[in-house]
Amino acid sequence: MKNWILFILGTLAYFLIRYNNRTDKIKKFNFKFWLKDNWVQLSMALILDLAAMIILLDSGTNLTEWLKTFMPPGIAVSTELVLSLACGLGLGAGGYEIFKKKFKEIK
Repeated sequence: MKNWILFILGTLAYFLIRYNNRTDKIKKFNFKFWLKDNWVQLSMALILDLAAMIILLDSGTNLTEWLKTFMPPGIAVSTELVLSLACGLGLGAGGYEIFKKKFKEIK
């Protein structure tokens, strides 16, 4: 359950960061407009994130040794929890950038 909460928090954080970095900061937030304008990016991010979460939470997945290479010695954290947050935050950004690049190529 904690994994899914961290995943959702990461995804929300990603979209809040995008909202904060918007070009027109004068307009008030309008959820309907935002959803209409960003539904494809949101869908793409959620699809990639959910796929990664399913793989991550599979009983055969063990990424503890890999995560240790990024952590200072002596720090112990739950690999699944860290990667759940990273899925929500990082994969959404990656999926959005890929989508944006492909969309520009089509235009």
